[in-house]
Amino acid sequence: MAQPRGPRPGIVKTREQPIIQRRVVELWQSSDYRWRQLFEKSDVMSEGATRADADGAVYYGTTSIVLTVAPKERTKKDELLRALSHDPHVRLRAIRIACLEAQLRAAADIGRVHSEFKVRAHARGACIDVEVHAKVFADAKKLAKVRPTVAPNRTRKATATK
Repeated sequence: MAQPRGPRPGIVKTREQPIIQRRVVELWQSSDYRWRQLFEKSDVMSEGATRADADGAVYYGTTSIVLTVAPKERTKKDELLRALSHDPHVRLRAIRIACLEAQLRAAADIGRVHSEFKVRAHARGACIDVEVHAKVFADAKKLAKVRPTVAPNRTRKATATK
């Protein structure tokens, strides 16, 4: 049997449409080349670890990316923070870096990454914080033997500890 519906709204007269409507739209354009430059020169710091949960091993961590801008561009800090917060290309770059960091710190394959993205002011420009968590696909023995290290040239390698 179908459930009886509640009372529906009554009939209402429509209002007259205005002759003219105005809407102001602000458009921004950013340079992907400049974003790439900033991210290549950025300082990346990560912390996190794999924990045992009811569903198995899960990695929880945070990656902070400090983007250094020239002093003349720091005067436009509010615009910079707003652009970083809303540009999908910036978000994608930051989350990719955080996923790579999570993969290296988990020392195993990880599944779908869930993330939170925040932008805040920093003395040298801006800082992007990306919090991530993802299921880890590996056994606990392997995780205990492998830890990530940072090579001097900023490439990351996983090495076994003895």
